[in-house]
Amino acid sequence: MGPSIFLLLCVLGLSQAATPKIFNGTECGRNSQPWQVGLFEGTSLRCGGVLIDSRWVLTAAHCSGRYWVRLGEHSLSQLDWTEQIRHSGFSVTHPGYLGASTSHEHDLRLLRLRLPVRITSSVRPLPLPSDCATAGTECHVSGWGITNHPWNPFPDLLQCLNLSIVSHATCSEVYPGRITSNMVCAGGVPGQDACQGDSGGPLVCGGVLQGLVSWGSVGPCGQDGIPGVYTYSTNASSITFPGSTLVGLGTFWNFNSCQPF
Repeated sequence: MGPSIFLLLCVLGLSQAATPKIFNGTECGRNSQPWQVGLFEGTSLRCGGVLIDSRWVLTAAHCSGRYWVRLGEHSLSQLDWTEQIRHSGFSVTHPGYLGASTSHEHDLRLLRLRLPVRITSSVRPLPLPSDCATAGTECHVSGWGITNHPWNPFPDLLQCLNLSIVSHATCSEVYPGRITSNMVCAGGVPGQDACQGDSGGPLVCGGVLQGLVSWGSVGPCGQDGIPGVYTYSTNASSITFPGSTLVGLGTFWNFNSCQPF
């Protein structure tokens, strides 16, 4: 039996039911996010993702399809000789995900790479957390999503943005009736946000993965006082990889939630 990976994850969301969108972030340090993944259909960026094992990528459940998986990237247009490209094989969606039209909870999807990556300083997995991030925790998100206005093209260089976790009570006031114990909020600073094209990318807190970009506001990105909602799947999602296959993986997802804070 292969290794067991314990996932305590959150999934990012923003407001109504639009695809999330990094907005007014800054260029990441080159290869400072070696777990960052870009998921492409041909040459078109579709989603972000996170390398969690040499053969496994975690992304959002709504990022459906088979992708070319690009790792070790900083500039999408220039060859840095740090890049690795793999093709996704099969995938498994979190069994608790009911679709964006019903609920954004458990927006998690595992992609198995057809060939494992070579672990280098530019390509390596992101550690997984052992507990929940609390209000005020400093985190950051990264991606190649929209950086300013929706009519601008996606950026060439990987963008990073610092965010702080917002309390469950404050988040519930912003999104009445929509915040569950599987969700947490971050951000809310005007003009700064995750934005379109960042779906499935990592929310990193204290050097571990705490969330994935999931869904967003139907309005413009970066609205004042509107934090991002990370579906708080600190689902001590105990995922077991039986050998080289993932038969019946759904039975290995266990569900636990963070307590509101």
